[in-house]
Amino acid sequence: MAFVKEGVKYIMKSYIFLFLFVASAYTATAQNYELSKINPFNAGEEISFKATVGFVKAAEAQFKTSEIIYQINDRPTYRMDITARTTGIFDLFSSVRDNWGSYFDTTQYIPQRFYRYIKEGRFRKNEILYFDHDKDSVVVAKLDKKTRKLESKKGHAITNNVQDMVSGYYYLRAIDFDKIKEGEVITIETFFDDKLKPFRVKFMGREVIKTKLGKIRALVLVPMMEKDSLFVEDNTLKIWISDDLNKIPLKVKAKIYVGYLEIDVKKVKNLKHQLAIAQ
Repeated sequence: MAFVKEGVKYIMKSYIFLFLFVASAYTATAQNYELSKINPFNAGEEISFKATVGFVKAAEAQFKTSEIIYQINDRPTYRMDITARTTGIFDLFSSVRDNWGSYFDTTQYIPQRFYRYIKEGRFRKNEILYFDHDKDSVVVAKLDKKTRKLESKKGHAITNNVQDMVSGYYYLRAIDFDKIKEGEVITIETFFDDKLKPFRVKFMGREVIKTKLGKIRALVLVPMMEKDSLFVEDNTLKIWISDDLNKIPLKVKAKIYVGYLEIDVKKVKNLKHQLAIAQ
């Protein structure tokens, strides 16, 4: 059961951010990619997911874009929130209540502020990142584990237009995959855990998959991961996103030692574009 408990938390984070681990010190930046000319998401967009191990529901997550446009650093921003929680028997073994968020520039597709409030079993972590892209810097504010009052601040140098772990996911959705070749590795320069981390995902091709929303044409992605004892084979984690202007996550599947863990889209609200429903 320990493998199941850790597996749920591990894969949920993979799904939320589409990337896990750094495979190498590859440093190409995300800004080299050509973006779609049309914004892939609406204010007020909501996407809900469920995670299962075998036939047992293990967790649920929600991706939500604010209906309000916020002004951060004198820039118009969406507020993007990702929440995740364990359910049922998994909640008894190790409760997860995570909230990751980003204030994401509506025109430049870069983060202006990032926060995460982590509650996983007895583990707690609260922090806020304040980006200053004009100075290529970020200030990391560490907050008290219980009260969320400020404990410390520290500045760091960053690369030009770096992403955080939430904004990186939304940036990925804006990439024009018609310009990406099958087998190509997409790298997004990200600031996370007080350091720059290039996260990589390989584009494997296109498939049609069955979901709660119907049969949908999908892009297949594989995060570039270091070998880990949780997984039983290489490239075991696959992610499917819709092959349309939305590029919403549809499914994640991973083989772990206790079987297969799957995360599936459950419902959507306020998508900007029509889904790529297969005929």
